[in-house]
Amino acid sequence: MKSICSSVLSLLLLAFVSLSSFAQAQTREVTGRVTTTTGQPLSGVVVALAGQSGGVRTNDAGEFRLRVPDGDVTVIARTIGYKRGTQRVASTASSVDFSLEKDVLELEGVIVTGAATSVERRNAATAVSVVSADALARVPAVSIESALQGKVIGASINMNNGAPGGGGQIQIRGASSLIGRIEPLIVVDGVAVSNAVRSNRQSNVTGSLNSGEENSTNRLADINPNDIANVEILKSAAASAIYGSQATNGVVIITTKRGQEGSPRFNFTQRVGTSSLIRKQGSRHFANLAQALTQVGGNPEGIAAATAACTATSCPYNDYQGELYGRSDPSFESVMSLSGGVGGTHYYVSGSDKQEAGIAIGTGARRQSLRANVDQNVGQRVTISLGSNLLRSFSQRGISNNDNAFSSPLYGFAYTPAIIDLRERDALGQYVLNPFAGGGTLGGSNPFQSFDLMTNNEDVYRLIFSGKANWAAYSGERSSVNFSVTGGADRYSNENYIRAPQELQFQRAGTTEGGSFPGAIVQGNGTERLTNITTSAVWAFTPSWVTSTMSAGVQLQDRASNDYNIIGRGLGPQQSVAAGAQNISITDRQEKSRTQAAYGQEELLLFGEKLYIAGAIRGERASLNGDPNKTYYYPRASASYRFTPPVRGFNELKLRTSYGVSGNQPAYGDRFLALTSYGIIGTLPAYGLPSTIGNPEIKPERLNEFEVGLDGAFLNERMRLEATYYNRKLTDLLVRPQLAPSTGINATVVNGGEMTNKGYEFGLTLVPVQRNNLNWTSRTTWYQNRADITSFPVGVQPFTTGTAAGGFGNAYGRLRFAPGHSVSTIWGNAVVNGATVGNTPLADANPKYIMSFGNDLSYKSLNFNVLVDYRRGGTISNMTLNLFDEGRNTWDYDKPSPDPTVGATLGAYRYNTWGGGKNTAAYLVDGSFTKVREVNVSVDLPAGMTSRIRGARSGKISLSGRNLFIISGYNGFDPEVNNGGAFVARFVDLAPFPPSRTFWLSLDLGF
Repeated sequence: MKSICSSVLSLLLLAFVSLSSFAQAQTREVTGRVTTTTGQPLSGVVVALAGQSGGVRTNDAGEFRLRVPDGDVTVIARTIGYKRGTQRVASTASSVDFSLEKDVLELEGVIVTGAATSVERRNAATAVSVVSADALARVPAVSIESALQGKVIGASINMNNGAPGGGGQIQIRGASSLIGRIEPLIVVDGVAVSNAVRSNRQSNVTGSLNSGEENSTNRLADINPNDIANVEILKSAAASAIYGSQATNGVVIITTKRGQEGSPRFNFTQRVGTSSLIRKQGSRHFANLAQALTQVGGNPEGIAAATAACTATSCPYNDYQGELYGRSDPSFESVMSLSGGVGGTHYYVSGSDKQEAGIAIGTGARRQSLRANVDQNVGQRVTISLGSNLLRSFSQRGISNNDNAFSSPLYGFAYTPAIIDLRERDALGQYVLNPFAGGGTLGGSNPFQSFDLMTNNEDVYRLIFSGKANWAAYSGERSSVNFSVTGGADRYSNENYIRAPQELQFQRAGTTEGGSFPGAIVQGNGTERLTNITTSAVWAFTPSWVTSTMSAGVQLQDRASNDYNIIGRGLGPQQSVAAGAQNISITDRQEKSRTQAAYGQEELLLFGEKLYIAGAIRGERASLNGDPNKTYYYPRASASYRFTPPVRGFNELKLRTSYGVSGNQPAYGDRFLALTSYGIIGTLPAYGLPSTIGNPEIKPERLNEFEVGLDGAFLNERMRLEATYYNRKLTDLLVRPQLAPSTGINATVVNGGEMTNKGYEFGLTLVPVQRNNLNWTSRTTWYQNRADITSFPVGVQPFTTGTAAGGFGNAYGRLRFAPGHSVSTIWGNAVVNGATVGNTPLADANPKYIMSFGNDLSYKSLNFNVLVDYRRGGTISNMTLNLFDEGRNTWDYDKPSPDPTVGATLGAYRYNTWGGGKNTAAYLVDGSFTKVREVNVSVDLPAGMTSRIRGARSGKISLSGRNLFIISGYNGFDPEVNNGGAFVARFVDLAPFPPSRTFWLSLDLGF
């Protein structure tokens, strides 16, 4: 680390010394105008000298003024959505104009290559996906993850369930760790931000097994998609290695909107929407009392209730799922923004308020955002950019997933014949008790009562601040030197409040959860603060034959978190705080970490910008490592070459290859050797080893990736092809060794495992029709990957995860990591020669491949967009179906049996085939699906209509829908959901919050 820092400081000193030797070049002013091919002015276009960063932006009229050195120069004009323009300006010329064509195939754009550098997309040597603002905001989504679904090749993006407020997982290029961090790094305007999922300790109320089942929201859901200019996803190690040991899982770079030169522009959007269940499975319809009693069994309270509800010839039916999840209250979203710029000042200010009504009783979410971005030129050489974003996210997500009190609705409904109305109340206003689930009123719950009376709130306040200062220290005809400082902070406060009063059925005295302390309250708060700063120097040298960009810098990132909860059990009437409860417990956890790094990078453009070569190295040390002073190095190299053969219909073909190394830091606490209190023994305090100990030799996981690919443009740039193959090798995996019970230590973490991950990515974009009034663009993507464990170190045996997301044991199928098998192999019980054999590999949770199909059509002022996702394969453990079969209450329970000797009905056949867990495969099913992800129809209002609104310059009306329907043979609500939240492989369906479809009507006005 010291040698790298010394090299960086030497480079900075050299740059300063070099400045003194440069003769200050004489400059002149070049003016001009940038328009579309139809003559319409383009504002916000960056106009700059070729090969140099910075530049100026055009105003509302498309006009610009640019200082250039004396002599002949090359000037370029570029903006998102248009092909770049290049003009040679003679030394005697003082003006130049540009006419830019639409970039339908998205061949242009700028890709991040370093902390302070970028390269044009046509020269990029790695596979990078970019999603534009239009693609993100076209159809409103609960969170950014949902808006990105189907738009990023090689990224599996899934929502965990249908609860309001979001909550999803982004997994780039499959599994990259077994027990380490699996989510990508999120960077907003140069600032690394948190995407943590905080436990609200709901398990203390409902009896769920761990925090993954509490249906919490990850913090990416806070970010307002309406403020985003584009999202760039760095997938390969050669691209993401600029972030070192935080980049194994990829990097999501979010750039927010900035102000553009010109008069103030005000935009207002108002949306109103509604949501409904995508799939409603219902439950068994009982024909008569005798059939209902077979479900009830020997439960006296259930027998009495069934006898009162049914007759010898009929039973009533209550649509529990439709009644609980049938809420269709309207949702609203208001978005406002003001932007503009004059002279050296540009600004963008926005505010939004989204109120999302949940489909279940008592659920909903609200997201509010205020943002201000300001860019200020200080003289001719200094630019300062500041951004701040104040956010509030409030959600009421109810109860879902697994629990041990039948409080999760689908869990309880599985054992409750729908023959009584659970919404009924007695003369005192008390809900009827559920006499069926759990063997009687002391064992179950009434979900309608729970969702009505229980409080489960999450309230988040968050501030993200970013700043960048750039000094163009020198700008000459052939070289330039820039210094920049980028930094910021992300801080949030996450307050949770759960109140389960003692009148709830599952919280009464004597119940599983109520016990001797009926009623429970959980009050807590978690805060997290991330701060980071990067200082960089960039020297661009552009002689006639090469463009060289050398950069170096240092980085510092700090993270601190504090989390506490007060859990009170045994409540008094109307008690609303934990203080005063009969039984109080407290949880508290604090974490601090620091990462320091330095880097150096060289980029070359040769042969008329056809050959691009880049190389870099990053040295890093972190307090999470066993030796916090040891430096780990992450090198990378990449190259691309663009062929432009004189063949008709063949515009360009680019070959690219790259190699990079990135890492994955250990978790907080993996390195600590600390004593734990054993209480008072005798009269003295006692201390000893904890059940889980740290490892002072722990170090980051290491990813080595080789990537090769091609990008081509054909048929007069009406067809674009992208193809990529990658081969990843992960070493120093974090794994858990098997420890002797005599040690008294249950678990520790060591390095040493290895795994491989190989995959293919293909993308094809076509423009079948391109006329003055009619345009049609079609995009198809396909990708697959497979991750295999190749070896474990001595002393490490195959192990399981111990979390709900990893499965519920051999009986239901679980992940079990073992060399020679894929990471996503599902293990379970199998019957072999009449005997049950455990830990048998049965299926794979990883899909065979994933595709998406997008089509955009426009005719005059009418626009139509549709996006369809298709997943082939990927096995699901359908435990929800197992619950309903066990409760003899499945929606298809009475259908004919494939083999009456095994079971008289279809439901009995499935359950008996499973045999109490002896044959796990009975409930391991294919998770293939086709989902209509987005549909949008919009029309631009004619000028005559918008002119009736004072000051309006444009208007648009849109009707859009998300997740409209699923085509799948899956016998459940949605194969995309996952119990336990984000995990290395998703395959557990256990009583989720059912997903919903949404419709939105939007009005956009520009002033």
